[in-house]
Amino acid sequence: MKTNYFLKRLIFLMLASLAMLSCKKNINEHPEEGGKKQTVKFMVTGANNDLGTAGDAVNAPLKDLIKQLTIVVYQSFTGQEYTRVTQLATDPNFGELSLDLPLNTYNFVAIGSRSLFGINQFYQGATNTVILPFNEGNMQYWQPNQSPSEKLYKTDDTFVATIMNTINANQTINLNMERIVGKLEVLVEDVANYEVDVNNEATGYLFAAKTSFGSIENDFGYIVNNTKGPISIYILRTDKPLEIEVSGGGRRRSLSVPVYKNKRTVVKGKLLEPIGKVGFSFVINDKWLADTTLVTL
Repeated sequence: MKTNYFLKRLIFLMLASLAMLSCKKNINEHPEEGGKKQTVKFMVTGANNDLGTAGDAVNAPLKDLIKQLTIVVYQSFTGQEYTRVTQLATDPNFGELSLDLPLNTYNFVAIGSRSLFGINQFYQGATNTVILPFNEGNMQYWQPNQSPSEKLYKTDDTFVATIMNTINANQTINLNMERIVGKLEVLVEDVANYEVDVNNEATGYLFAAKTSFGSIENDFGYIVNNTKGPISIYILRTDKPLEIEVSGGGRRRSLSVPVYKNKRTVVKGKLLEPIGKVGFSFVINDKWLADTTLVTL
């Protein structure tokens, strides 16, 4: 009888333990969908709060730096997207957004750009919403064409912030975004009129990997000339060298140049130098210039 009693007692304790474990809530596994949500307020400020290094535009308000701000929320444990919210610079409260979120730990990604963009897709005419996990989540500049082989140059000043935070009460999260683009500046000293053909500029940015991807259409690339002043363009491709062609005066030079986030790559040289001589050189400049600043090379 004693053996049966202790055996029954042991089985009872095991069942009770399993029941307690099954009832125990793990804040990192699933949001409390049926419970009370917490209000999270996001504050994204301008360049005067470390929004990159904007040179002469250091005190510029946020609406002068970007046209679109999007915040994407991912559940940290599963990596799945929970929600997202987009705000345009025409909003009088631009840079201030609120979301009601269940108790959980999240990855928050804030993206801001002067060029309008999509999340996980590039075709501007798309009517569907594409949901991807955090390790595949991305932004892509809007394109007018559906075909990946017809992507055009759309890069403009762009910033990103990524943080992880546990939400267990109402709170305010301050987001300081960092510039993810660089600038390419080209000056040809011995030809009055010249142009630059950019062949492999990126078209999107991966949040988790923090790297660019995609490519503009290579049949024509992106061609810009100096008729309106010194060439100075934004570049998203900062993870590998940028392939460009400089042409003018009946000559063409192919160059491979590095471009870094929040820095200027200054390419300078001569097209009419004899074949075999080094015609171009480049330097990396840490000082960022506002678009209204005359580029001096």
